[in-house]
Amino acid sequence: MTKAKLKYILLLVTGIVILINLISDNLYIRLDFTEDQRYTLSQSTLDILNDLQDPVTVTAYFSEDLQPQFDRMRQDFKNLLEEYATRSDNKVVYSFINPNESDELEREAQQNGIQPLVISSREKNQAVQKRAYMGAVINYGEAVEVLPFLEPGAQMEYALTMAIKKMTIPEKPPVGIITGHGEPDMDEINEIVSELQVLYAPESTTLEDSIDLDKYQALLWVRPTDSIPDAHLEKVESYIRNGGNLVLAINKVEADFNTGMGRNLYTGIADWLEKHGVKINPDFLIDANCGSVTIRQQQGPFIINTPVSFPYLPVISEFADHPVGKGLSAVMLQFASSLESTSDSTFNFVPLAFTSSKSDAQQAPTFFNFQKEWSESDFTRNAIPVAALTEKINDTSYGKIIVFSDGDFVINGSGQEARQLQPDNISFFVNAVDYLSDDTGLMQLRTKTIKHRPLDQIKESKQAWLKTLNFGLPLLLIIIIGFVRYQHSINLRNKRREESYA
Repeated sequence: MTKAKLKYILLLVTGIVILINLISDNLYIRLDFTEDQRYTLSQSTLDILNDLQDPVTVTAYFSEDLQPQFDRMRQDFKNLLEEYATRSDNKVVYSFINPNESDELEREAQQNGIQPLVISSREKNQAVQKRAYMGAVINYGEAVEVLPFLEPGAQMEYALTMAIKKMTIPEKPPVGIITGHGEPDMDEINEIVSELQVLYAPESTTLEDSIDLDKYQALLWVRPTDSIPDAHLEKVESYIRNGGNLVLAINKVEADFNTGMGRNLYTGIADWLEKHGVKINPDFLIDANCGSVTIRQQQGPFIINTPVSFPYLPVISEFADHPVGKGLSAVMLQFASSLESTSDSTFNFVPLAFTSSKSDAQQAPTFFNFQKEWSESDFTRNAIPVAALTEKINDTSYGKIIVFSDGDFVINGSGQEARQLQPDNISFFVNAVDYLSDDTGLMQLRTKTIKHRPLDQIKESKQAWLKTLNFGLPLLLIIIIGFVRYQHSINLRNKRREESYA
């Protein structure tokens, strides 16, 4: 190849590279090959960005030179903001500040609501602790939202879009949370309330005569435990007849851990619900796909806490093809009951979520045996409904009801009994509110998380076979390899003897 030809090829390649860079600088293309499209902005986010009337300013407070996973979070958030800026025609403006550069910047971050996390690392073979900042402040006009700590993955997009959405809603419709019958206070369902506040103005309400329910976009009724007066049920009935919608999470049974007994719970609401096409049975669902409880066991002089599977805490991962359950992967229930249609031809019964293929139901009352060794014969049923929508057929003026057969799955509790909910528990309930309120735009984003993929259940006989194979196969391979090497050595020795003899 001549020098002139080589020079021509180099110039051509350089020109092509420059041309590709110029095109890529003006043409925005991002490919996402993940199954759940975790790196692609949801349609909900795109709609919100397209509707922006004024600039959104994002000030990200991120520390630098941390451990690789934290530095990667910073880069991921920067990439996300770049995409927001591009998709919004640069109405999203962002900047990054490293608070660790000076005491003044640290004070600024903390005054804006970004508190540091103390993380441990090793430098020069010594353990050191650093203050790490990973939050952001979002401004839209005079409105301000603070994200004290950003979680990696799809939660970054969710947190950022929710903050923008919250600031850009002109007026939030009220939703009523019914109290007065032993229901939890609003601070006991704080995660649900916090999620609702993005789109709605949740407030506590009673069913007294003086209360006007028609002002509410929807009514939420969570775990009533006391007997409900007929007048209160009639007031809710009137609200639904006038087109109001109800989200209902109730218990038909209750568990007493002190006695180990499960019994029927009567409030009157189950009888009322049957008039709307849904029957909640007085039973306890059990499921092989379940959570666990911790059992204290005495072993000699020691007390050991042992987690054991507890089928009365079903993990629901089967959902109908319906907006309310779309994108969900694991909802944890506790002491739920089965739902079924009353076969009332005037109502349409739509199941929304089901137990697994290995489940069953035990009639109340029942005794909880925490030491029981469960087997496949205990789970003879499958796909038992645990949540359903009921609506009147051919009557759009009549409201809809979504029923969950567990009243505890959205309760955080308070004090020492407070707990953090499964993310999908929150999403399932709030999706129901969105669906009944005709505001389904955020469902896709709320449930856009990395898929939960539980391991397939394996039969006991197959487990034993796999264990035997796992133990025996390596030994068999060692024996085979040893035999092959031994045979090869003999053949090689015989060959050398023959050559020597020759």
